Amino acid sequence: MKNTIQQVESQIEEALSKLRSPEYSALEPLLKPLIPKGYRAHVSLVDKDQRKKRKNASADNWSPESGEVRIYFERLEPGEQPVSNKSTATVTAHANATSGPVSDLVRALDRTEARPGYEFVALKWFRDVVLPEQCEWARSESQRQTVLHEAIERRLILTSRVPNPKSPQFPVTAIRLNRLLPDIRTILGTQEDSAREFSPVAIRGESLSATILRERR
Repeated sequence: MKNTIQQVESQIEEALSKLRSPEYSALEPLLKPLIPKGYRAHVSLVDKDQRKKRKNASADNWSPESGEVRIYFERLEPGEQPVSNKSTATVTAHANATSGPVSDLVRALDRTEARPGYEFVALKWFRDVVLPEQCEWARSESQRQTVLHEAIERRLILTSRVPNPKSPQFPVTAIRLNRLLPDIRTILGTQEDSAREFSPVAIRGESLSATILRERR
C-alpha cells in the first residue's frame, strides 16, 4: 500500500522531533534552526503553485523536483515537552494496554475522523462536544483536559493550526491521530488491517475524480 501525503508529512514531523533526542545534543547548534526549543514542527507538502496537497492523496502526487516541503512551528503549551528517546520508550510501555481513558479518546477520534463532511477535527469541539457524548469519564472537564494533554504529550495525537472556515482570520487548533505510531494501531486493533489503517476522510467540495483530472492537466 502506497504512502499518503499525510503519512509522509507525519514521517517528516516525527524525524524533526527526534532531532531533540540526547543522541543529537552535540549537533544542537547546527540543528537548532530545524526545530527551535519550545516549538513543535508542522509539515505540509505543497505543489509548485503553493497549494497544499490533499491529506489522503497518494504521496506519488508530490515530487521534490516540482514541489516544496513547508515547515512551520507551533509553540508548545506550558509544561508540554517535545519528544525524546526517553518519552518514546514511555509511550511504548504505556500503550501496551488497550483500555483506559487515553485509548477511549483515540478510538473516539478515529471515529470522528472517519465522519463524512469534515475537513478537520477542531480540538475544542472534539474535547467539549464529542468526548462527553462518547465517553462517560469525559463528562468531567478536568478529566478531559488531563487525558487530552497526555495523548498530545505522548504524540498519539498531533495538532496543527488551520483556517477557520467561518472566520479565516482566526485560525483554530486541529487534531489528528498519529497513525504512524504502532501504539495507535495497537489501540485500534489495525495491525493486520492495512486497508483501514489510513481511512480516507471525506472533504467538502468537488469530487475526487474531478480533482485528479484537473491536476493531470
